[in-house]
Amino acid sequence: MVTADMLADVGFQTMEVRSAAEALAVLQGPVAVRMLITGRGIVGDGVALAHLVHHRWPAVGIIVTSGLGADLQHELPPGTRLLSKPYAFADLIREVEAGVAPVEEEPSSAAVVPSGVPPHTGTSMSNGLGAVAAPTTEPDKT
Repeated sequence: MVTADMLADVGFQTMEVRSAAEALAVLQGPVAVRMLITGRGIVGDGVALAHLVHHRWPAVGIIVTSGLGADLQHELPPGTRLLSKPYAFADLIREVEAGVAPVEEEPSSAAVVPSGVPPHTGTSMSNGLGAVAAPTTEPDKT
């Protein structure tokens, strides 16, 4: 099960992208994104993506996943959460909820998932991943 599937299973709306360029296209869309989850090794460089998102969209929470462990933390922008592989499902959920919580306090009438972008398809990401997550209005945690 990929990260986007795990998040969808607990009530988050997710969208997968295959590269940093695709992630940027979603972020530049008309709808506010609340969380970016990227692998260090995503096509286009996950660390560079994290820096760009931090600079251009400071309200977007960022999680970078990596097998390098804590050694990567010093390369990430301030406030970016590092999730070391392999990670437990509970750790992923805790990091997403912690990263989204501050943004939820800001009132917004914007939809969660950009229009015109296909929904999550369950396609596996072999070399890094990009998942954009935001809670649905009422998470289904059954």
